[in-house]
Amino acid sequence: MKDNKEHTVASAELRDMINHAMINKRNSEADADLKSSIAQAMDKKASTGKISHAEHSKENHTNKDEAHGSKNTSHNKSSESVHSEPGVKAEKKKRFPINLRGGWSLRKKTGVTLGVIFIALVLLMAVIVFLFFYYTGLLKDRDNSIRTEKPPVDSRDLVNEPDTLDEEAKEKELREMLQQRSKKISNEKVMNVLLIGEDIRDTASQDRGNTDVMMLISLNKEHKTVTLTSLMRDTWVYMEKFGISNKLNQAYWYGGAEYLSEVVEDYYSVKIDRTVKVNFKQFIDIAETVGGLDFDVSYTEAVAMRDPMDEQNYHLKNPDGTDYIDLKQYGKDDSVNYYDVDGKFCTSIEYQSEEDNVIHMHLNGNQALAYARVRYGCGDDYGRTMRQREAIQQIISKSKKLSLVQLDELMKKVLPEVETDLEDGEIAEMLLNAFDYMNYDIQQLRLPVDDYFTMDFINSQSCLSLANWQFQANAAMLRYMVYGDCKTVEEARAQYQKEIDDGTFYEKNDFQPPVMYYY
Repeated sequence: MKDNKEHTVASAELRDMINHAMINKRNSEADADLKSSIAQAMDKKASTGKISHAEHSKENHTNKDEAHGSKNTSHNKSSESVHSEPGVKAEKKKRFPINLRGGWSLRKKTGVTLGVIFIALVLLMAVIVFLFFYYTGLLKDRDNSIRTEKPPVDSRDLVNEPDTLDEEAKEKELREMLQQRSKKISNEKVMNVLLIGEDIRDTASQDRGNTDVMMLISLNKEHKTVTLTSLMRDTWVYMEKFGISNKLNQAYWYGGAEYLSEVVEDYYSVKIDRTVKVNFKQFIDIAETVGGLDFDVSYTEAVAMRDPMDEQNYHLKNPDGTDYIDLKQYGKDDSVNYYDVDGKFCTSIEYQSEEDNVIHMHLNGNQALAYARVRYGCGDDYGRTMRQREAIQQIISKSKKLSLVQLDELMKKVLPEVETDLEDGEIAEMLLNAFDYMNYDIQQLRLPVDDYFTMDFINSQSCLSLANWQFQANAAMLRYMVYGDCKTVEEARAQYQKEIDDGTFYEKNDFQPPVMYYY
């Protein structure tokens, strides 16, 4: 965290730069505006047939001569009246004596207007500078420490299935694929930020562990789109730096946000510009500040939400059962519910079946977090990533209606626990353009895309395994949506198939033809 001394020095330097730039800008704009206004006024007089400034001056002298008898007499009297009083200097002729209907001169009006604008800009910049250093001072630096011990495995992730994939052979395939990795795409008009949601257990213990959320948020300033891309935690990858194979989310366990970004870049061929890590408490604060979130909650989701909510209530020191959804409103009795061997509350109703009633309801922050974290029995990680994207999209939409006071309250609650490598200038730009970005079109994607991975089992764990060509296909579809014109995953799939059919895919996407493996 930056100390107060650094903030003071940086703030003073920034103010000096702003003042110098504003003074130069004010002078140049004042000269340009004044000359332009004068030229317009003179043109207007000429167009209406009025005499020129010189003719107007001569005519005035002639009329005065006639009134006093002669031109010379009048001129002498005029000169005497000017110079007769000692100590009184002759008044200099104004360069542009143009009056607008008897009011202030154009020069005076222009000067006053520019002065007001300048003062307003200085005050605005002072506020921005203050807020900028205040808010950035709340941020944490990233934790990129290296670990060598293996991460813990949740017992619920273990399955009683025989391995369908040879771990050594798969590792060999992935190693060779990384050696011929394609160029990472980047664009100055696009910023890719990897959002990392910390596991609630690690948040409570102040320890870095696995991630509940891995979402790539892509801001395309040219197309005015925000693409939310969920990265499936169970994607099987080879971690070159550590010489091991494991699930994607465990890259964060081993090397932190920086290494997780590197792994995502290697497999999906996209440049990640920055990372932001948040925890479960911040999500609750954000959801509460925007007034809660609205979801279509199925009966099985309402039942399953009790599991993560018990965990949340424990860490939040809430009484047991806080924020449970009343199951009676679904018209169900306890005959369809039971407790499993681990003591978890379950239902025999299948997720999204005809019996699985859905009710549209308003959820508070604690409930919304549980809804976004539900995994087991509710579509597993597929359903969870969908709910997470839906939650983020609602937060963006509802943030548009927040007042400045509410935004300030939100910043002070959330930022102290945010870890990021965003640079100060990037944060300033985001603050200044936040409301514009909120009006961008939001589109969603999940990687890997359906039909472009294989469900396998390794070491009694289910995983998503991808061959070389499948990683390339998913990387291409990500590019189509983030950098191209595709708005939906269906459009991206169609674009990929078109390029495969016409033979231009590998040429356009800078991919190597896939190496085929047979086990």
